[in-house]
Amino acid sequence: MKNWIIPALCCLLLVAAGCGKKGDPVPQDKKNLFTWEKADAAFTQNGCLAVSALMSGATRNVDGFSIELEPLAASADSTLPKELQTPQDTCEGCPFTPRETQELTPQQAIPTDGGTRYAFTYCPTLKAAAYRWRLVARNVFMSFPFALTPVKTVR
Repeated sequence: MKNWIIPALCCLLLVAAGCGKKGDPVPQDKKNLFTWEKADAAFTQNGCLAVSALMSGATRNVDGFSIELEPLAASADSTLPKELQTPQDTCEGCPFTPRETQELTPQQAIPTDGGTRYAFTYCPTLKAAAYRWRLVARNVFMSFPFALTPVKTVR
């Protein structure tokens, strides 16, 4: 009758030991991680995006880059002049729903004291007056998470 007490206590201890852990797993090997420090974008004269971004950490481990874009529609108030119509869905906290994702190759990769500065140019297939966007960098170590820039807006 007492034979079940020890296995039950062992199971209870295992269940209790797993409680309390919150958040995504983080790799312990920090020397192979990289992060985005800063990213900016502007329209070029031909309607493409010129993106400049600074990355710090183990940039030698970058496997590839991509950009995610969400075109923003102009406001529906047609009584306003075109220059006063503003993009919709630019609120803080609105879900970012990219409608276009494209692999990127940097035109420039310049090592600096603070990391590596990358320059990209991308011409979106979905034309819009403004976009919400972010850059994604993949690590050569597939178990590491992707490095994402914050979602930004370019007008």
